[in-house]
Amino acid sequence: MASSGGTNEETEDKISLPCAYDDTPYLNATSTLPIPGLFNNFFTAATLLRVARSELPWKALLGVDGETIVSNFYDLLQRVEEARHSKDNSTNIEKFIVEVEGLDGSGKTSLVQSLAESLKGMAAKTPSASLSQIRPLWDHRGGILARAFYFISNYVLEYEIQTGLMDAEVIIIDRWYASTLAYTVAYRPEEEDTSIMNFSDLPNNIFEWPSDLHLRPNLMLLLDIDPQTRQARVDSRKIMGGGASRFNPWDDRLAKIPHLAKRIMAAFKSVIGPLRTQVLNANGTKVEVLNDALEVVRKSYQQNKHPHLYFQHEPLNWWRHDGEMLKLCDEQGRRCHHALWNMQVAFCDENAPPILKTVGLNHIDSDCIYYWSSSSLLDTDICNNG
Repeated sequence: MASSGGTNEETEDKISLPCAYDDTPYLNATSTLPIPGLFNNFFTAATLLRVARSELPWKALLGVDGETIVSNFYDLLQRVEEARHSKDNSTNIEKFIVEVEGLDGSGKTSLVQSLAESLKGMAAKTPSASLSQIRPLWDHRGGILARAFYFISNYVLEYEIQTGLMDAEVIIIDRWYASTLAYTVAYRPEEEDTSIMNFSDLPNNIFEWPSDLHLRPNLMLLLDIDPQTRQARVDSRKIMGGGASRFNPWDDRLAKIPHLAKRIMAAFKSVIGPLRTQVLNANGTKVEVLNDALEVVRKSYQQNKHPHLYFQHEPLNWWRHDGEMLKLCDEQGRRCHHALWNMQVAFCDENAPPILKTVGLNHIDSDCIYYWSSSSLLDTDICNNG
């Protein structure tokens, strides 16, 4: 580190960065995770980051302010944890949250800013601005600790939303937990090959939103882009000096591993947590993509915030929408599982007691609700027009 005085001599020894880090103790401590680095709760990831504090090369990477930056990060980590145990930490259902996802170069950042401006909302991202100074440290550290940092960044954003740091009704997020999940599941350092991962071999709950990450997107927009168009945008960004982080390795990984992009996109589409996911064609101009996104967001906003107005002439579609929100059926009205409903059916004879009959949803369309009943044949659909 060069002296700031009027001599050419160095007053301090240069601090060199380690060539490689040993993740073995951290991997052993988290060996029960189905996928290394894919944490399933705040406590595990936060504990790992706290244990690693003493080995962080903050002097070499962050300079004279490094100690303060590191201290501020761990103070923030403590506040997030304390807020999680607070009785006042209730899920803010008044917010309408849109998560924008996609590969690097698909136009996420531009779209997030444009949506926030058009909807008079607020743009956010993970890691959030409060983590911008510490992020290069974890990016350089890499491995399972970097995974822990990015996992925790999802909870930091939730904390910032719930504590009122984002006071807009509509919040547009550039990457959230879906990115953490998709990139961790899709990429394995030891599997830099050309095979397409078979997600069916993974545990069923891998793609579920963490149960202790209480806020969830009302809508996730997934930007789908052709490989050639994406690469051209990435190359242009490099020439202009852009990019999320100077240690970001994903551009090179996507270039070297032919099917990695397909893996990541398949993982995005498998995420279970956002109330609705909409894939958008991101190959068009910024204006075209923005207009398509605005149409989807406004429709979803009206359905969620004012369903009585949106569905006032389509009562069955309202039922279908409610069924979708409860994960009883998908957007097309097809049942997601064998969800049971209870229905009281009275006999015509007024002296007869009502009978409680169990029925199960088959599907809902704009004309009928199709269901099966315990008192009818299971392979017979009954159309109820009322």
